Amino acid sequence: MNMQEYRKDNLFYPFASKEEWEVADYLLCSSLSMAAIDEFLKLRMLSFSNARELCSRAKMLPSEPSWKCQTIPSIHPTKLPIHLFWRDPVECLESLFSNPLFHDKLDFIPRDSAWDMQSQYPRGATILGTVLSSDKTNITTMTGARIAHPLLLSLANIHMYTRTKLSSKAFMLTALLPILVYLHPNQRMPLDGSGRTYIVDTPEAAMLACVRGKTSPFTMASYLQFGDHFRHPARMRVITLAQLASITVDPNDLEAYFEVCAEHWLNGVYAPFWEGFPHTDPSIFLTPEPLHHWHMEFYDHDLQWCLKVVGTQELDFRFSILQPITGYCHFAGGILKLKQVTGRVHRDIQHYIVGLISGVAPHHFVIAICALMDVQYLAQCPAPDDDLLSCARMGVKKPINNWFIPKLELLQNITSSTRKVGALIQWFADATEHIHVSKIKDPARRTNNNDYNPQICRHLFREEKLPVDVPEEDEGEEDDIDYNEREPSDPRTALLEEMNHTRITTNYFSKAKQFATLGRRELAYPPRTFIGGTTAIHLNYDPSRGGVKVEDVSIDYNILDLHIALSDFLQRDARARGVVHEVASRRRPLIDRPPILPFDRIQVWHLVRLQQTSFHDSSIVLPAQTIHASPSGPGWPKGQRDFVLVNIDRAAQWPKSGLTG
Repeated sequence: MNMQEYRKDNLFYPFASKEEWEVADYLLCSSLSMAAIDEFLKLRMLSFSNARELCSRAKMLPSEPSWKCQTIPSIHPTKLPIHLFWRDPVECLESLFSNPLFHDKLDFIPRDSAWDMQSQYPRGATILGTVLSSDKTNITTMTGARIAHPLLLSLANIHMYTRTKLSSKAFMLTALLPILVYLHPNQRMPLDGSGRTYIVDTPEAAMLACVRGKTSPFTMASYLQFGDHFRHPARMRVITLAQLASITVDPNDLEAYFEVCAEHWLNGVYAPFWEGFPHTDPSIFLTPEPLHHWHMEFYDHDLQWCLKVVGTQELDFRFSILQPITGYCHFAGGILKLKQVTGRVHRDIQHYIVGLISGVAPHHFVIAICALMDVQYLAQCPAPDDDLLSCARMGVKKPINNWFIPKLELLQNITSSTRKVGALIQWFADATEHIHVSKIKDPARRTNNNDYNPQICRHLFREEKLPVDVPEEDEGEEDDIDYNEREPSDPRTALLEEMNHTRITTNYFSKAKQFATLGRRELAYPPRTFIGGTTAIHLNYDPSRGGVKVEDVSIDYNILDLHIALSDFLQRDARARGVVHEVASRRRPLIDRPPILPFDRIQVWHLVRLQQTSFHDSSIVLPAQTIHASPSGPGWPKGQRDFVLVNIDRAAQWPKSGLTG
């Protein structure tokens, strides 16, 4: 009987149970030595008795594609031999396709420009979308200056929201590109372009497009044309290949070859990797990347303009006195002394910037900054607007007197790239930058700090052993379920997500609908979750204050007409249940309806959780936001009250109606 047969009865084979697998997983991933593991296993609580037997069982688990090492020859002497560690990308794609975590999160319908490619393939063949990302990352800090250049691979068929979620582990490390150190005094050597990537920063995009610095990798614009108010023609593959073909100088003649390349604004790559792929074009697969081209552009330029116009001390002070809001970063010490600024910090600053500069910056300047913020938000939708550029002029370190800012020129490519490859937010480098920690830096810490690459590959090969192989379902058991709307209640999905430590957003909409179907006798306590229009409202089981008199609440919270408001609400609700009532509106004297309440004590919650769905895709449930409303107390002499806009007009629908309603 093979291992597949054993796993039909025991998903955790070759381990006896889930509990035993969890212990084995902990021991294998811990920093314990073999001797320490042997000492622990002397307790005889498991079916294996020593570390050697544990490792032998781990080898029986299903494995990911194996690593290979290839030595690359070079006619130019290097400091160290050139070793490329890689694994078959086709096997990696097959592994992602067969991953049971994605069994209900795959899309097989070509979209956007993929239809044009699909029409060029023979009948029976289809496109397999591939997402690649490459960027250098530091292995050591402070000393050593060790650098790795990982190449990550993912499957474009995986739903965008699943692929960009870190806990989904939808990216695989496919190669560790060698970092060459030549002995020749000229470190710029002609390259054969052996990398493939889509998600890249600006310098690497220029390298893959075969252009030199201060040249757009997406268009034919050069440095002095970055300030033009129109988009230049796209840099098509035929243009670049024609320029390379026109160069007759031997690439091994370094000085002469680079001199000719400079005339065409080329960087010296004489054999691009995409040359052998007939349907591959850098103008398509190289897209504006949100982290480097939008959020870093904001921090490097937009924020610097604001500091110059408003004043560094004034803007820093305005950040420091903002009221803390749950779920949003609070800059108690301002922003001038920030260190290790990440993309998350960039986005947190963008949340506040327009409101903080309003009233002190010139009106037209505020409009320009607001327009740039709108562009970065609208660029996440499938069809962003074309009109983008309107801004001031300020560099990162000193004022500049020109428009020659590469990242501003890249904003002109948002619309064209979106129409070709879909929403640009799915090519977010934020996820891949975080993956460098788990795929490179954490494994590097477990090495002997010498010859990192082979030890990183060996560690990942052991770590990526699949814990479970789920048997296929019997035919005829499929049902017509909309997987976008389905909760992760499927036993197979729930088990896999639990074992993979996948974070699941609590769906209060689903809970409220479930409570609505139950009768009063079936409910153990009054429901704390409701749905109001497009918002789910959730209260904790225990209130912040319970059994408080209505008069006391009216005084403590300065709601002088609370008694009348509650009476008015109850009488309106009795006549028309399910209708939104204007509790906060002005109330007329209740002459014919005396303010009589059937109770004299109430429960008070100081915080409430509000949840909405994504504006771009209503099937995506967003994480809940916590809203505070508490009276004065220690540390908050005037209380803490978060500001919320509530739509009480059923005829108005946000955001189409704006602030109307």
